[in-house]
Amino acid sequence: MRNLLHATDRDRLIAHLRSTLLREVTVGGRRFMALAEGAGADGGAFCAMPANAQAAELLAQPEIRDADPAFADGVLDFVMAMADAPLPCRRATVGGIELLRDDPRDFEILTPFHRFTGDLSAGLVRQQPRGDASAPLLHTGNLAEFRLGRYRNGVDVEDSIQDCAILRRGGSLVLRHESRITGKAGWLRPRQVEAGTLRYDYEIIAGSPVLRLTVTFTAAAGQRLSRLRISTAVDQLGTAGLEMAEGRLGSPAAWRDFAAPQAAGLSLWAEATPVPHVAIGLAGWPQGAPALHIRPQAPERVMSVKAIAARPAALHWLILRHGPATLAPGATLVVREDRLLAAGMVAEDAARMMGAVAESVSGLDLDPLPPQGVALNAVATHLLFAARRSYNVILPAERQAALENWFDRQMAALLAGAPSVADLAWAILAADTRLRAGAAAPVEALVPRLLALQGAQGAFPGDLAGHAMALLALARALAKGDPLLLAGPIGRALAAVKPGPAELREAGRMVVVEGLVLQGGTPGLLRGHAEALSLVARAAGTLALVAEQRPEALPAEVAEQARTLHRQAVALLRTLVRPRGAALEVVPSPLGGATHPAAQAAVALALMAPDTTILRLPVRA
Repeated sequence: MRNLLHATDRDRLIAHLRSTLLREVTVGGRRFMALAEGAGADGGAFCAMPANAQAAELLAQPEIRDADPAFADGVLDFVMAMADAPLPCRRATVGGIELLRDDPRDFEILTPFHRFTGDLSAGLVRQQPRGDASAPLLHTGNLAEFRLGRYRNGVDVEDSIQDCAILRRGGSLVLRHESRITGKAGWLRPRQVEAGTLRYDYEIIAGSPVLRLTVTFTAAAGQRLSRLRISTAVDQLGTAGLEMAEGRLGSPAAWRDFAAPQAAGLSLWAEATPVPHVAIGLAGWPQGAPALHIRPQAPERVMSVKAIAARPAALHWLILRHGPATLAPGATLVVREDRLLAAGMVAEDAARMMGAVAESVSGLDLDPLPPQGVALNAVATHLLFAARRSYNVILPAERQAALENWFDRQMAALLAGAPSVADLAWAILAADTRLRAGAAAPVEALVPRLLALQGAQGAFPGDLAGHAMALLALARALAKGDPLLLAGPIGRALAAVKPGPAELREAGRMVVVEGLVLQGGTPGLLRGHAEALSLVARAAGTLALVAEQRPEALPAEVAEQARTLHRQAVALLRTLVRPRGAALEVVPSPLGGATHPAAQAAVALALMAPDTTILRLPVRA
């Protein structure tokens, strides 16, 4: 298909990336240029590697790179550095901790990851993912239990708070509340005595999404405590908009699942066994939904884990009890936990990544980053145009060698793993691009793996964006591949995409809009309306081009279906491109939302039709 994007409008789209989204970030102690997610008061907190890789493909186009090679090469350097990090993570952070209100009784704190509010005088710490309108998680509901002589005592921590403060510790902030704990004692005549002091410190760690909880109980002078048990709890889990329901306990060696409660009441998840990790999430653990991960630093000291439901299908209160301990007068018990509130992270990944906090990983979100096909494609695109001498600003030989070495390492890692549909599809594009640059690449190994994932109805598992990527990869493979192998799957994949009402969900809102729907795939366009439509347009346009170049490769009705789908997707895309001063901004969806570099780049690429240029370059032997 032809380029539908005038050079002036192309430059206005790129100007928005450069002027609004470009940031400096640190990865492994080195400074890089990268594109942030969003702009404005509550945007720009992250630079995501996959989104920057999509932008890097756009910036690799010859006229664009020649206009600003430092910009194009700088974004690509960030992409490669994120993949090469000792602990690859999906996003790097921009900014630090902002103390917006410093009153301990009504505080507000923003980090790149979360928003914290609450009242420390009531022992209440609320936590929400930044930019998420759903109900907050409540760190509260704690108890202290102990024996003084022959009397057993149980004390509500929050009812006993006497002091609270917000403290600075290096670049971190500590939210502290301290309670005076009293209890019944005496042998002949019972009396209330001071048992000790109990302090809860919630440390918001600079450059980390982990909230570190340290609980310190110090026995009063002259009092010996036995069977001391300290709880660490989260409360109000069944609030509308949060509705935590299921749990997982254990370690990478053995996990136990706990289904959503069928009735109100208490469930004992663990007792008298080490608890290295606790995870709670929404029923079914939906992709992108919040999940809380708790990692006790002394798993063997966790006496029990109890979950209390106030109604069916939702938890209310989760309690970890640590102990028992015997304290001599003036002695101290210290309990430590790391807590991670993250979107959609599975327990196995969280357990592995949270251990990295001890390794001083800073400025990364701990969302694990497997080898990315989209990054392979960005690097391959740079190498192709360098090999074909398409750049006026030459890529130095040492730079080309570094890109080639990086590509070979990452492709080998992707082949050795279990890549997603989208990663396999992007890797096929990357491999085809490397072939056209005269390098060896495993197209023949990747295509069968992708085809094996296609469902009986033609849909690839996941959402519309991933399905469109698979369709684009098959279109590129068809240009030189076997029509007998590929035409059938392509026809079924095209037929699975229909015009119709699409459900968009974002920040707790849902709206039905005119769009494209994947039959047999995940309901809704959960990865972004603009990005998904762009990938559909690019895939359908590439198929139509291949049908022109090789009429025998696709039945005429399939080629016409591709042309029709291309027109539909482009028409929907045009409504999402809007002026922003002298630049052009892509609105991620009809719901609005912060500018996203992946959507901005995907729309530009869909309209520019870069696959047309690449498919005109023959495969070199």
